[in-house]
Amino acid sequence: MESATQGRMIGQLIKWNFLAMGPLFLGGALISAHSTQKLLGSGVTVQGTVAGLKPVRSSRDNSVSYAPAFRFPVEGGHPTVVVSRTSSKPAAFKVGEVVKVHYPTGHPEDAVIVSFSQLWLGDVVFGSVGTLFCCISLLILVSNGKRNQRDGLLTGDGSGIVRH
Repeated sequence: MESATQGRMIGQLIKWNFLAMGPLFLGGALISAHSTQKLLGSGVTVQGTVAGLKPVRSSRDNSVSYAPAFRFPVEGGHPTVVVSRTSSKPAAFKVGEVVKVHYPTGHPEDAVIVSFSQLWLGDVVFGSVGTLFCCISLLILVSNGKRNQRDGLLTGDGSGIVRH
């Protein structure tokens, strides 16, 4: 009896975690996508060049990915170099590659390379995880609802109740 109660408690914990995390991931993805869309709707777009590839070591498994460092001209200023916050393995860009760069007016340090992976990949990953969590929680809720409905149709001795 005790293990059945523990099993139900663990099931409830899993259900409520999925129910909470799904909308949180979806909300985060939507907020981030809105922020990216806002950035692209204003600011400055210029042509830049990949100046180098900065190795980024993962603290989790010590693997190395590469973040592009890109150089671009700033309005009324000198050329600026920014290292992307997004890295990949293998490197997504080659040194010397010409790229489109976008930055908020007056804040070239926040520049991004205009590419799907640099702008949207994180949003897609978070949105996908959020959608998966929401689907899993809906399946759990539907399954629990059907089980509760079925259990409600049984008498105390386990025999079914006949409805007329």
